[in-house]
Amino acid sequence: MQSSFKLNVSTLLLTCAVQLTAAQTPAAFNTTTEKASAPAPQHFVCNAGYSQQECHEQMNVLRPLLNKYGASRLGDWTWVLIKSQDWKAIQSVHGMDPDSPAFTVLNRRETFFEEALLTPVPERRVELIRQWSLGMDDLLKLAVTHELGHALCDERNERKADAYGEQLRKDHAVECK
Repeated sequence: MQSSFKLNVSTLLLTCAVQLTAAQTPAAFNTTTEKASAPAPQHFVCNAGYSQQECHEQMNVLRPLLNKYGASRLGDWTWVLIKSQDWKAIQSVHGMDPDSPAFTVLNRRETFFEEALLTPVPERRVELIRQWSLGMDDLLKLAVTHELGHALCDERNERKADAYGEQLRKDHAVECK
């Protein structure tokens, strides 16, 4: 299990390296913006295909993790949910690995998460569990903390971002270098 986890983290690292260089990201719809405790707002957006209720329910799963790991320190940042049915097409248009369930575009201050991380999408969840050898709760934590490793430290290096994410998962303060 440990070697499988390391292999999957390596795959995530490689995938995110490609994703960070993506010049374009999908247009967002059904925008919901909420003020965080920091002066700058945190934006929570669901891409096309979401109902208001679906968006609200899935963001209610994501927000506590973002709060737990200190996302409010980012100030003005946008968190985007993408429907699983659209995820692979978006990933392949940008030459990204469709089995990576999250990516961050640092220069745009945006992080994208696939719907299957937050709500049951049975076929897609089976694929992700098989690919990552992790349960969905652990995969969601890995995705959130890894992407926060990029965002909090303005870090493009995948290995460093993963190390920062691991610090977050261990409830340590992140020391960006």
